[in-house]
Parts: sequence; structure tokens; C-alpha cells
Amino acid sequence: MGQEYYRRRLKANKMKRKIASTRASIRNFRVLLRLILIILIIFCSLKVLKSHYWYINKTKMAIADPTVIKIEGNIITPKYKIVDLIRQTQLPNTQIFRLDTTELKDNIEQLQPIKRVYVRRFWLPARLNIIIEERTPVFLITPKLDSEPISAITDDGVLIDREYMPISPKFTTYKIITYGVRGDDYEKWNKQRVDEILKLIKSFESYSGQKVEYVDLRNPNDVYVKLKKVLVRFGEINETALKRAKWIAAILPETEKFKQKIKYIDLRWEDAHYIKLEDASQQTIKQNAKETNVKIEVKKDVSHQENKPEDKTQDNTQDTSAAEEEN
Repeated sequence: MGQEYYRRRLKANKMKRKIASTRASIRNFRVLLRLILIILIIFCSLKVLKSHYWYINKTKMAIADPTVIKIEGNIITPKYKIVDLIRQTQLPNTQIFRLDTTELKDNIEQLQPIKRVYVRRFWLPARLNIIIEERTPVFLITPKLDSEPISAITDDGVLIDREYMPISPKFTTYKIITYGVRGDDYEKWNKQRVDEILKLIKSFESYSGQKVEYVDLRNPNDVYVKLKKVLVRFGEINETALKRAKWIAAILPETEKFKQKIKYIDLRWEDAHYIKLEDASQQTIKQNAKETNVKIEVKKDVSHQENKPEDKTQDNTQDTSAAEEEN
């Protein structure tokens, strides 16, 4: 009985040792398998990271191949100017996800029409998407009415040179006639000056219901504004400019009463406004701004000159420029 018991205990212990040995073998096999898998993963990762698909193809980038680099949003800026700056940028030879595009972005933003640049990186294959945000041109600068624009001014007061002309018709712009002298150098305009002129133009369009075709600033003290149907002699753009512009709404209906051709509407003064006719008698129509109802009186130019002696000097300056060009 006792021997039988010890034999069973011995057999049971052998079974336990065998099971423990098997479990240890399985455990060691699992550890080895995990180690092999880790090594394989590291090896494959290194091979993938060193793949040429992670690197920008410099040759294709130099010619702006669409499979490597895509440029979007440039309407004013020619593509070749952007490509030239891309070629000049020394991008580090590294994987696309580690690529620093700050230098590329800063170089492209140096171009006058460009306000902001966004560079997006894509993986497998490595490629760049350059998104351009351009400034909005609002004024086209020309020295003469019949001349092509030589430059443009954006809404934030930045000058765009002749090399970017002509400006796409997608933008709503206004022609500004100026020599850039006589105290109003357009190359030095800032956002405040641009807003001042733009606000005046919008005011004229709002009160007249007509499109402003151009603003003649060749003499900053005697400015002309050309609406679709009539020329306005506006004088200086100062603190009374918006108040004087409002009078166009009351005067325009009166111009339809005359069969004679109107040379211009005179809004140089806040308290008196005139309609100058183009006829042999050189008549001037006067509107009294202080009256509630619009009252038109026909007066000879002589009386007009006596009431406003400074008008004689101004008539001899720009009256022979914008008004005559309009004819």
C-alpha cells in the first residue's frame, strides 16, 4: 500500500515536471518569436524610411513637375517667378515628414502680389502643395487716360510693379490717373490713403448709382472723378470730401433737364455746386446747397469767377486735362 502510494506520487511529480518543462519551452519560444518579430519590424521600418518615396525629387522639383510640386491660387503672380524662388531655396535632403519648409515659404512671400503662403506636405510619394494667397488690387495706376496701367495698388497699400501687369479682370479695380508727383506719390501710399480714396469712390457709386470709371489725381488739389455718364470736378480730397460727394444724388436728376452737353459737375465747395455746360456761351448752372429743394440758376461764367476768384487759377490747370481728355 505504501509502495503503491509513493509510485503514484513519483509519477505525478514526473508529470508536473514535464508540464512545467513544456510551459517553459513554450514561454521561451514566445520570447524568441517576439524578439524575431521586433527585429523584423525594425529592419522593415528602416528599409521603408530609407525609401526614395519619402524624399522630394530635386530634379522634378526644379521644373515644377506636378507629380512633385503643385502651385495653387496664383492669379497675378506668374508661375515662373514662384518656380525661380523654389529653385533658389536649399531644401534639406531629409524625409518629407521631417522637412522644414519655412525658408521656402518666406522666399515666395517676398513677391509683391503675395500676401501669404501655405505649404502642405504629402507622403508616399513625397510631394508639396504650395497654396498662394494673393493681395487684392483695387487701383490701376496710369499717367494718361488712354495709357495701359503701369502698376497697381492693393487694398493694404502695397505697390505691384509693371512686371505683373495686366491685372486679371477677376479683380474689381478702379483706374487712377496720376503722375506720382505734385505732392501725391502713389509709390508711397499706405493703407490709410488707399482707404480714403476707396471710400470716396464707393460713396460716389452709392449716391449716383453709376460706376466710377476713373479718378484723375494728376493735380491732388483739383481732383476729377469720372462717373459713367458725367464728369465731376471734385477739388481736394479732404475732411469735407464725403459730404460733398453726397450732393451728386441731388444734382444728377437736374442734369437730365439740359439738352446741352455737360462738361462737368463742380463739387469743389461744400456750400455751392455748379453744372458747367459745354456750349458757346460757357454757361454755368449753380445749385444753392443751403436750400431744401434743388434750385438751378443759370449764371454766366463771369459771375461765377467773381464769386469764386480761386476758380480761375484751377480752371487753367486741370480743366485742360481730365475734362478735355473726356471730350
